[in-house]
Amino acid sequence: MTIYENATEFYNLPVVDLESEDDWQGTECAYRIRTDWDTPPEELGYRLQVIANHEDAAELKALVIGSWGGDDGQTDNSQIIQELAECSDRLSGLKAIFLGDIISEENEMSWIQQSDVADVLRAYGNLELFRVRGGSGLGISSCEHENLKSLIIETGGMPRSVLREIFRGGLNNLEHLELWLGDENYGWNGGPEDLQPLLTGKLFPKLTYLGLRNSAAIDEIAPVLPNSPLVARLKVLDLSLGAMTEVGARSLLALSEGTSLEKLDLSYHYITPAVVEELKAKLPFEVVADDANDPNEEWRSIYVAE
Repeated sequence: MTIYENATEFYNLPVVDLESEDDWQGTECAYRIRTDWDTPPEELGYRLQVIANHEDAAELKALVIGSWGGDDGQTDNSQIIQELAECSDRLSGLKAIFLGDIISEENEMSWIQQSDVADVLRAYGNLELFRVRGGSGLGISSCEHENLKSLIIETGGMPRSVLREIFRGGLNNLEHLELWLGDENYGWNGGPEDLQPLLTGKLFPKLTYLGLRNSAAIDEIAPVLPNSPLVARLKVLDLSLGAMTEVGARSLLALSEGTSLEKLDLSYHYITPAVVEELKAKLPFEVVADDANDPNEEWRSIYVAE
């Protein structure tokens, strides 16, 4: 599988593409700026300036950054991150930023060239939602923010170095943490032990949603979740889009006691129908297991790897 469509909504606002001043439609939308194969990369900075220089720029709530490399898929986003940080005084009202609304036609997710995104967090103190797509070259050298409520990082393979940076703490108001862990062939080099700093429950005191999604290693991760102090206080545990089989699913039966969970999402999986029914019958909360794949499939792919 892969991602074929750009976002049409972000932060509960319609997404509007902006190339020039003529595309301005007010502040009740999320503007998307991007380049394509016939657009010079520097055009992205120009489009950002169009937004930042508008008289109502400070009222904007959300911004979407799409493809930044023009016809060069190997260009990272360090330039636009720098320019975005420099515009923060004019875009002071931003509550949400999506960095990497890039579909497979533009660049496969595992090929998206990221960089250190910490300057975005530093520059935008009112940010509540930060969404990043692409793990190649990704870093978060400083992951401290007083107001961030949702952090979403979508990768085809997340390096353990990124996990360690996130798990240093400093996001005390975080409520939603969504990590697409991916596949070892595209950058994932971690294991259950790398999640332990998170699962102790000592980080992110307000977290109610945890997504460990798009993971080829979810069968190995699932058994450590029922004994986690963090999982015990979550409302939603999202293990969807991965390669879970009945091996990992059976270990989740231990979630039947000592939890405040309201929902377990296993959608897109390789679990046998019998085990799905057992989970739904025995667990005292909603279990969602849509988009079932053949449990006998020899080559079990995650939702997005490449």
